[in-house]
Amino acid sequence: MVINSLININQYVIAAFLIFLVPVIMFPLILLIGKFSETGKRISGILATTGIFISFILSWFIYSNGTFSFNPGDYYFNFEFPWFGNITWGVFVDPLAITMALMVSGVSFLIHMFAIGYMGKDPNKHVYFAETSLFTGGMLGLVLSANLVMFFLFWELVGLCSYLLIGFWYFKPNAASAAKKAFIVTRVGDVLLILGLAVLYWMTFSSNDPLSIYNLNTQIPLIISRMHSNLDLAIAGALILGGVAGKSSQFPLHVWIPDAMEGPTTVSALIHAATMVTAGIYLVARIYPIYLYALPWAGLLVLYMGAFTAFLAGTIGIVVNDVKRILAYSTISQLGYMLAALGVGIVLGESTVGYSLYHLVVHAFLKALLFLSAGSILFMLLDVRDIRKMGGLWKKMPITISAMFIGALTLIGFPPLAGYFSKDAIISLSYYGYLHNTALFWAWFLLLIGAFLTTVYTFRMFFVVALGKPKSYAAENAKDPPWVMIIPLIVLSGLSIIYGLFQTDFYNFFNGVYQMTTMHFDIPWYIEWLPFILVLFGLLVAYLFYASYKLNPDTVARKSGIFYRIVKNKYYLDVLFTNIIAERFMVILAKLFYAIDKYVVDGIVNGVGIIFRILSEYFRKIQTGIVQYYAAIMLAGLIAILITVFILIGGI
Repeated sequence: MVINSLININQYVIAAFLIFLVPVIMFPLILLIGKFSETGKRISGILATTGIFISFILSWFIYSNGTFSFNPGDYYFNFEFPWFGNITWGVFVDPLAITMALMVSGVSFLIHMFAIGYMGKDPNKHVYFAETSLFTGGMLGLVLSANLVMFFLFWELVGLCSYLLIGFWYFKPNAASAAKKAFIVTRVGDVLLILGLAVLYWMTFSSNDPLSIYNLNTQIPLIISRMHSNLDLAIAGALILGGVAGKSSQFPLHVWIPDAMEGPTTVSALIHAATMVTAGIYLVARIYPIYLYALPWAGLLVLYMGAFTAFLAGTIGIVVNDVKRILAYSTISQLGYMLAALGVGIVLGESTVGYSLYHLVVHAFLKALLFLSAGSILFMLLDVRDIRKMGGLWKKMPITISAMFIGALTLIGFPPLAGYFSKDAIISLSYYGYLHNTALFWAWFLLLIGAFLTTVYTFRMFFVVALGKPKSYAAENAKDPPWVMIIPLIVLSGLSIIYGLFQTDFYNFFNGVYQMTTMHFDIPWYIEWLPFILVLFGLLVAYLFYASYKLNPDTVARKSGIFYRIVKNKYYLDVLFTNIIAERFMVILAKLFYAIDKYVVDGIVNGVGIIFRILSEYFRKIQTGIVQYYAAIMLAGLIAILITVFILIGGI
């Protein structure tokens, strides 16, 4: 960013700090006034929503008034302060950071507005809004951090808030269990992330500002030239990708996301649309040059982790009946697309950050829309989550289900909605990558099949929920929620419809980032239209099975045999992690360490004590109390010393 005066520097820096400090400050304020005042509880949602809105206005102020140019060095501002040792803290703002700040604050504002109605009758709503405010502030601090140490602290704050919010209704056993599962699984990834940051710190230790995001984005060739190699970068990138897998629910650490649906639906919307799960994608984009200069296998690891996750989650989404869990697997799948887009560019040595971030923003709109639509349904149906107990809701809740319909069309990439321009571009991009590197073929194939799977599970959910006759008393008496919950649905629906118009401008905004231009590509027209053809085929399949019921899904399930059982049991990953690793392997490992501690460590310590006790028993016998006896021993010892000295001197 071009900043022409000290006044402007102070203006922009103060605004950048306030973007994440305002929601963080709201956390203790809302807790205190809610604890000591009933009025404070009632206005807690308004305070949290206002704080997030201020963050959005500040983000828009920097975006609209800053001069982002295409000249290297002019598209950012970096303001850092000494912290401890040679580590700094501060804010780093470039097109990537300000785009994320706008998305996080804007979508979070709409979710908070919806939550005013959704959580209105909860006796602890002040605690909820305090925690969501801190959650959003942590995510905003993460995207604006100037150093990876500061980034990691906000990363952990976001993880802590997700634990508190998933388990907000802690009196429900499933919610408490889900919170613990989310915390433990993401900690596994965080350990790998810490190791990756340690490798990067070792590589940049000699610089004045190690782990500075600015340095990591501009000085990678110099870092490599200082006795380091591409292998070091690849190792660091692979370890960091472990943290990404935990936070952004990539295979195999995606298992916490479906269980996280036990929290309030507005929490699910926050986690899946505006915060938390997008943090990992942002991290890869943030340190993109590290992967560009690493060994090729690091890029392939990014690519195939994303592509396989997109396919895997799509298959599971087809057999799930919980409306929120269907959307959860949808999130996992779409995050796979975002990561795969970054992987394609890394393998080809080009910048594809714009493609990944565009789908991230579009996904934020559509996923917030879908979760809030589901939240409206659960709010009016008294938390009935099984789609098989719904039905006929389009007539009962016309505004809500129409919003869900728009979100579903955007998710599957139906033109001209925004999802068509974001997801299909990634599939076409992967095919272009295959034309230049045959190692990308299976990535393109998995992403392509993912388009079909996305359509089937999305419209399976929609047809069962919206069409037919009500299948429960709650569905029979459903109606649209209050307007405070309807307005966010309308705004998000509009964004999902029109945001495709801004695709070119969005990509151009990223020109100059990492001193690269966004990659452009040409592929055969029939390849470009293939995802849409599969979308149409998926709509037909979903209609035949779940709208007209001309085909029976139960019959297909029975004939699928072992394949259906594998998918229904989520590829037995929960069995692996819970029944085998946690309940067997870890128990055996704990017993082994207990035995080592008891019989080896304690054995050595106790053995030393026993030896000295035996020796003390022996030497205690010479303590007779007779002075002449002591004198004789001293004389004998002196004689022995003298003889030893003479022998040594004689030897010399």
